[in-house]
Amino acid sequence: MKADLIKRRLHTIKLVLILSAMTMFWSCNKNDLDLFVDPSLQEYLDRFKAEGAARGVTVDYVESRIAAYLRTILDSGVIGQCAHSETEENTVIIDRMYFNSATDLEKEFVVFHELGHCVLNREHLDDADNQGNCISIMTSGIGACNINYTASTRKGLLDELFQ
Repeated sequence: MKADLIKRRLHTIKLVLILSAMTMFWSCNKNDLDLFVDPSLQEYLDRFKAEGAARGVTVDYVESRIAAYLRTILDSGVIGQCAHSETEENTVIIDRMYFNSATDLEKEFVVFHELGHCVLNREHLDDADNQGNCISIMTSGIGACNINYTASTRKGLLDELFQ
């Protein structure tokens, strides 16, 4: 009788462990991505979200599946990248060397540009105003317009970015 009781308890424990394991397995899916953001970039992601909200645009990094990294980019002249994927996280990569030597506005510009691709699905726009300045943060950087992202041009360029 005592052996039967022990056997039943062991069977119950096994069942609980199996059900727990199955529950954990089924509850993990592609929507539960562990999205990494380099701590040095977090401030700029927060600013992007706030600037979007100020213009009526909701920025949801989980829904957009955004991860953000500081890494070395080996491509000459490239200071940032956005990699889109249907099955994996969308990845923003900012060149570490550039970032470490850039001013606050330069950092903001490159991070906002890449988030423009990854979050807002914006393409490059190389149009210029009548003074030759880029009308968008989304410039390719190789077009005919001059990048002029300053404290005085920031609001207009952000209005265009989130339009």
